[in-house]
Amino acid sequence: MNKNNKLNVTKEQMSYLKKKLRIRKMEDIETTVLKDLKETFKELKDTRQKSKTHYKIWDIVCYVIFAQMSGAEDWEDIEEFIYHHYDFFRKFLLMTGGVPNYQTIERVMSIIDSKELERMLVEFIKKITFNQKTGTEILNIDGRVDCGSSRRSTSYQEKITPLNVLNVYSNKYGICLASEMIEDKTNEITTIPTILERLNIKDTIITWDALNTQKRNVEIVKNKKGDYVVPVKKNHPNFNVDLELYFDERTQEEIKAGRSDSAYLKEAEKSHSCFITYEYFQTSDIKWYSEYKEWKGLNSFGMVKKTIERNKETIVEKRFYISSLFIDIELFSRSIREHWSVENKLHWHLDFTFKEDKNTTQNKNALMNLQLINKFCLGIFSRIKSFYKNKSLRRIRKIMGMDFEKNLIKNICYLLLS
Repeated sequence: MNKNNKLNVTKEQMSYLKKKLRIRKMEDIETTVLKDLKETFKELKDTRQKSKTHYKIWDIVCYVIFAQMSGAEDWEDIEEFIYHHYDFFRKFLLMTGGVPNYQTIERVMSIIDSKELERMLVEFIKKITFNQKTGTEILNIDGRVDCGSSRRSTSYQEKITPLNVLNVYSNKYGICLASEMIEDKTNEITTIPTILERLNIKDTIITWDALNTQKRNVEIVKNKKGDYVVPVKKNHPNFNVDLELYFDERTQEEIKAGRSDSAYLKEAEKSHSCFITYEYFQTSDIKWYSEYKEWKGLNSFGMVKKTIERNKETIVEKRFYISSLFIDIELFSRSIREHWSVENKLHWHLDFTFKEDKNTTQNKNALMNLQLINKFCLGIFSRIKSFYKNKSLRRIRKIMGMDFEKNLIKNICYLLLS
């Protein structure tokens, strides 16, 4: 076994895994988890004619999951991966009809109901993840465009718009909990209510960007017993100006001095050649704003003052927020910081680690389902990263592909222990 295949777990951890999975020996972990994965997808609806069906739908999904984990970049790569690991797949899949060609794989992925597949993927990873972060759950909502799926208008084809998806990222589980395809000629604002209605957001904090800070969206969050910490920018120009005037220098100094209806927090960090200071201000003094009752559940206003010092130059940026939280500067500031998780821990890796922007699949449902599987794989890699001495996720994916079958049991153990 080479250094990449070495399983770095203690005897106590091995004993823990055996007890959790109710197995007698470590070799049974792979069989147990893989069979559980297959069973998860057996409930997928299959709209194909049974008499013309050669390949089981759950087999196809499992092929795609393991191929994407191992570095596949297109449908042809997935077909080649199945051929290369045929004997491995025979251990737990039916493989009726043999190995499907890449066109069949794409076609089957295009008929799968995306919401059904997403629910099964999320439930599976929650089921085998024994340890989660504690504290209040913060869900970050943001949209992403899959640039490779678009086509320009030509003499022989009409313009094809790119796949545009609204994602909900869970900081607790480190995975994308929900995705909603944004229809052509619409935008995120009209899709936010749809994706919120699908989620259980009771006792969670919702964040999104300023575009989606709308009274209707805030109302839905509160109706579902959630909380929100969301920015106000120039999409509400008068409100933005009012907040800017309120948080003047005098008010800032009063809050720093410990004003009873407010709270303050200061943090600093060094980034490359810059020294950055973040100052968080939160106040329950909201009744001066004439429309405060129109924002359901509104309990506080906030401001983040970011000061960047670089080469004797100082840049100051201010961002303003509204929130249903009562005064809790630690939770307020954490909600703001963690909002960027959806971009840094999800969207960036879909481009960099999984190279999604290079995928030219035009069938949006097939591409949507492939993206759901990439998010599932990304969630797994994110959770096991610490076992790889914090190697990049792209590197972990590459290592996985170097010796897939030997690395699989190791990564399953890491996931269960994460």
